[in-house]
Amino acid sequence: MNKNLPRVYVNPINKELKNNKDIFYSKQNDVRGNPSGNIMQKINEIFANPHHVYKSKVNIVTKDNSFDTIIVGKNNRDLLTLNGEAININDIIDIKRI
Repeated sequence: MNKNLPRVYVNPINKELKNNKDIFYSKQNDVRGNPSGNIMQKINEIFANPHHVYKSKVNIVTKDNSFDTIIVGKNNRDLLTLNGEAININDIIDIKRI
């Protein structure tokens, strides 16, 4: 090895480090406010199910209430129902196929 390498300055740390002490975790939404992967995974499983040809009857639990509906599609933000409603995916706490 070459022993003629230049010296490297290392700045001393004279304070207590508090890295990673200010962390917030939400099971429902990620850092950007998007729904958790678990909810998106459940939604994707419903649409990938071989029984889902055009529509699926599901039970949706949101922040405000729980109800049964028939979903026919989705976009980046909403689930679309057979009767023309759009349910915000960020509001969904749980979803299951009936």
